[in-house]
Amino acid sequence: TRAPKIPYRETVSGSSEGSYRHKKQTGGAGQFAEVHFKVASLTQEFGEPDEFFVKANFENLRAFSYDDEHNFCFIDRVTGGSVPNNFIPAVEKGIRERMEQGVLAGYQVQDCTCELFFGKDHPVDSNETAFKTAANRCFREVFQQANPVLLEPIVQLEITVPDAHLGDITSDLNTRRGRMEGMDNAGGGFQVVKAKVPLAEVTTYSRSLSSMTGGQGSYTYEISHYEPVPPQEQGKIVAASKRRDDDEDE
Repeated sequence: TRAPKIPYRETVSGSSEGSYRHKKQTGGAGQFAEVHFKVASLTQEFGEPDEFFVKANFENLRAFSYDDEHNFCFIDRVTGGSVPNNFIPAVEKGIRERMEQGVLAGYQVQDCTCELFFGKDHPVDSNETAFKTAANRCFREVFQQANPVLLEPIVQLEITVPDAHLGDITSDLNTRRGRMEGMDNAGGGFQVVKAKVPLAEVTTYSRSLSSMTGGQGSYTYEISHYEPVPPQEQGKIVAASKRRDDDEDE
């Protein structure tokens, strides 16, 4: 059986600026669009959108569009009409499509801002498709330069085990990158062990727990929050996603 797919997320820990020009000539009318972005990390504790996304924090801010579910904000800082207003929704759409596809390893992007501050258009060859494509590719490139990070779901794990097996359980949790948070006496010779553990480390836990406790242990967990994946683990996950993509391409 294949291990269940872990819902990783992608974000950046720094910031970067860059541009992308999309130019295509096919017979008659071509496609042309150029966009300049700044991508930066966004803490979940920034406060109220209407108080944070203001000109004092973002020079020349004209408008913003905040997505609460992914803690993402698209910020329009275009001056002098370098990107015509009618193409700005297409720019945002291109960014959001890339966020959904992921950049690093194919997982949803969250916790960042993307500022559109400059661009270029062509009176004939510019259209929504061109700007959407330019935005998608620009976001991918700039995101990769802003210290991209994979986030993993951390679960709150509660394990009920016989006293006699407590040592085995706690040492096993250490091998699973677990953080002990305490114990409660459950009575009848049982203890409840509480720990925070990456979801990736508990997908096969029922078998391990059963063999460590002779079938006497039980556990429950719920997702608590997301945390950056350790660099070594991140490398493995990114490599696995590239292999997946290669397999699908064949």
